[in-house]
Amino acid sequence: MMELQTSGPVCCGIELSARRAIFVFLRREGAAVADITGKNAQVSIKDEDDPEQVRRFYHATHAVFERMRPDRIAIIQRKKRGHFASGGTTFKLEGLLQLYPRVDVTLVAPVILRQYAKEHRPDLTPRSRYQKNAYLLASYRLHECERAAG
Repeated sequence: MMELQTSGPVCCGIELSARRAIFVFLRREGAAVADITGKNAQVSIKDEDDPEQVRRFYHATHAVFERMRPDRIAIIQRKKRGHFASGGTTFKLEGLLQLYPRVDVTLVAPVILRQYAKEHRPDLTPRSRYQKNAYLLASYRLHECERAAG
């Protein structure tokens, strides 16, 4: 007899880095976690002061969300003040991502991700090294979603 494979919610983790949004989409498939990101790994902007580029970034990222249909979306929160504070570009990109109307986009502090990694030791297997933090975030959101469900 063939076992039915159950698919869980799709969780999206996003890291903003310089002028790009790095995506990872994870879904529980049976006992395994599947990386379903595919070619939707990142969207870049060349000139954040050019209105056409800003619109292009907005439409490209929201098109990724429409294709992937995530149940949860989260962005790694950046420092707002201090020596290692993020630049204005990443705040603008974050705002554009948060405008996605179908799913609330949450911010998750890096300290929460470090605590999750330490306590749960998730198997981090991103397709590319630059996706490591976004993968950890998607794994965290998937864990939180599953914990809330049962």
